[in-house]
Amino acid sequence: MQVETQTVDRTVVSEPATALAVAHSRPLFSLIVPAYNEGRRLGQSLQAMLVYFDEAGYPYEILVVDDGSTDNTPTLIAAATAAHPAVQALVYHPNRGKGYAVRAGMLAARGEYLMFTDADLSIPIGITADFLAALQGGYDITIASRWHPDSSNIVPPPLPRRVMGAIFRWCVRRLVISDVRDTQCGCKAYRADVARRIFGQSRIDRFSFDAEVIFLAARAGYRIKEVPFALRYTPGRSVRPVRDSLCMLRDLARIRVNATRGL
Repeated sequence: MQVETQTVDRTVVSEPATALAVAHSRPLFSLIVPAYNEGRRLGQSLQAMLVYFDEAGYPYEILVVDDGSTDNTPTLIAAATAAHPAVQALVYHPNRGKGYAVRAGMLAARGEYLMFTDADLSIPIGITADFLAALQGGYDITIASRWHPDSSNIVPPPLPRRVMGAIFRWCVRRLVISDVRDTQCGCKAYRADVARRIFGQSRIDRFSFDAEVIFLAARAGYRIKEVPFALRYTPGRSVRPVRDSLCMLRDLARIRVNATRGL
């Protein structure tokens, strides 16, 4: 690997992947947005994404994956798909986890380059241009990296989240992979063939899926580019520090066990 400074169960998807294969040319870029109870901010974020890609001028799609939301997220997604032909949706129940949602989107997306980002847009959507340039320049995967020397925290996360992140990062570097500075940042992009290969092999459904995907990418020898950005933390994320930290550590162990067992 070079780093630089379970197949989706279609029976739970309410709109099958074939519904996405509309009679249009293949998009250059697919943006996957996992969403779980994001009713307070999804509408504004989708509008910002649409403005950005419409101005970019190349064919694109935005695939919103509703991960079993119980608020008004499905209503917002339905309104967006009705209003703009570039917005597509995958909707299923019950909640399966962010890793499952991203995997579902990656395996359903049609673009030549596939990216996912969090619904809060704490990472500016403008990073897409840097990702696309790196992927078209020969890299296989691009990662928004909080630990890149040129990154900055305009609005940093609260102290408990920073402590949680530091501990998890320490564990990732010792248990899974040491060459990538930021496996967990919620914004990454892939060549389509790379995404389908590694997400097709992935098994982790919740927050540690990022570390698993990078682990699989490292074993396959893919070229990874870490990209700096200015972080604007947005409160209101559905993370439970103690419970989720324990689950994430358990999943790190699962990654090693699965690799040993050839799963």
